[in-house]
Amino acid sequence: FSLDFNTIAEQFTFARGSEATYVDAQGLIQSTASNNAPRLDYSTGAEAFLLEPQSTNLITYSEDFSNAYWIKSGASVVGGFNSPSGDLSAYKLVEDTSTGVHKVYSGFLSVTNGTTYTLSFFIKKGETNFAQILFGSTGFGNTHANFDLNLGEVGDLSGINASSTITAFSNGWYKCTITADSNLTTSSALGIVLPISSKTSARQETYTGDGTSGIYIWGAQLEALSYATSYIPSNGSQTTRNQ
Repeated sequence: FSLDFNTIAEQFTFARGSEATYVDAQGLIQSTASNNAPRLDYSTGAEAFLLEPQSTNLITYSEDFSNAYWIKSGASVVGGFNSPSGDLSAYKLVEDTSTGVHKVYSGFLSVTNGTTYTLSFFIKKGETNFAQILFGSTGFGNTHANFDLNLGEVGDLSGINASSTITAFSNGWYKCTITADSNLTTSSALGIVLPISSKTSARQETYTGDGTSGIYIWGAQLEALSYATSYIPSNGSQTTRNQ
């Protein structure tokens, strides 16, 4: 069964005061051509209109991991790789040869006590098959989620009311999410991703890097919601997708 998108869309009154993204029939993430264009989305494998509440991506550089906004520790980033949108905007996170934690993180953002936050990254395996994303310990305690990027599975998970998902996208990409509650009103390090040795690795695993291995990353997003919504690109400011 195939929807006649134009015919069905004409039967509804639709408005959204911002651009938005959707997954096309080829499995790629695309942006709407105009603010008020409804989205025919294929993320579930079937054609469906994508309707969502308003949400804000609190991370201000969602794709440019070379920007100083993203702090690299024991690692570097290299650009120019195929992304889930089909362009060359993805980066490779490469471990250096030091003994320690190898990661990239977005620095400190304000969080509110009792608020639920969801952090998501698009991640693809490189020489390393596993990744970890986490919130800072200040405000979230020992919160982290591990992911098997080969089998598409969530591994170890910890945090206050924490949950996690991994969703397959095209060309080996996965959308990896972690949701947890803040236990303080504070400034916390958020948006952290790092390669690890297994899906049972401890939070911020320490190991000696080889200087070449890594994982591919794209599309960082932090929302004050109990689940991840569709991708909201940002480039220099927090960005809102309207309802």
